[in-house]
Amino acid sequence: MGTIGLVAGVIGAVIAALATRSQTSTLTSYVQHFAAGLIIAAATLDLLPEALAMGNNLSLIIGFVVGTAFMLTLRALLNRFGHSHSPGWDPSHGEHDHGPGDGHVQTGVNVRLITSLAVVVLIDGAIIGVALAAGGGAALLIAIALSIELLFVAASTAGSTRAGGGSVGKAIGVGALVSVMMPIGAVLGALVFSGVSAPWLVAGLAFGAAALLFTAVAELLVEAYEIKESTGTIAMAAAGFLLFVILMMLM
Repeated sequence: MGTIGLVAGVIGAVIAALATRSQTSTLTSYVQHFAAGLIIAAATLDLLPEALAMGNNLSLIIGFVVGTAFMLTLRALLNRFGHSHSPGWDPSHGEHDHGPGDGHVQTGVNVRLITSLAVVVLIDGAIIGVALAAGGGAALLIAIALSIELLFVAASTAGSTRAGGGSVGKAIGVGALVSVMMPIGAVLGALVFSGVSAPWLVAGLAFGAAALLFTAVAELLVEAYEIKESTGTIAMAAAGFLLFVILMMLM
């Protein structure tokens, strides 16, 4: 089931890599808003309600706090030891600078965004694994819903890489790298959460919800606003949220 997401993510990455042709392309902003809407819906309409329904409020609070702290620590480490984009990329101006003395344009990947999304996709995969471990009949529909989410998440990473000056091959590779986290997460989720007690399961769900919300608000939407903010992009976020609601209705 995790490979459904992997295939969807690679498809999204290929489409976005080919469709995003310049640093001024607004396609990336639209896709990132849509992906953010999907992620916010997954956290607020799926993970948190499920955790609340299990009734262990203290585990929920602890899991959410730990999840937020983990994402903040990850962000701080990436800021300290890396760059959001490589030195040649200036997201506020959509330009590249030349590296000192080499005469070549440096192209960059938004390492912080992609790492955060990789963590989110790993958690999404774990959700599929948890559903399978619990013997839930809705596991396939959950996998399909999260795979649709991943299609747009991978497209946003590929579009971001292309907008930063990266090649088509690099953009597709980055999208595929994020996408492969889903089958890995599914296997880990099925192994780790099989037979665990309810408090640990609640904490895991809350941790995942915090990671999803953090990535959508602090990474995806922040970068999307740097490219373009308009009525259309905001509508795309609402459309992503609504799509997840419709998928839940079908479940």
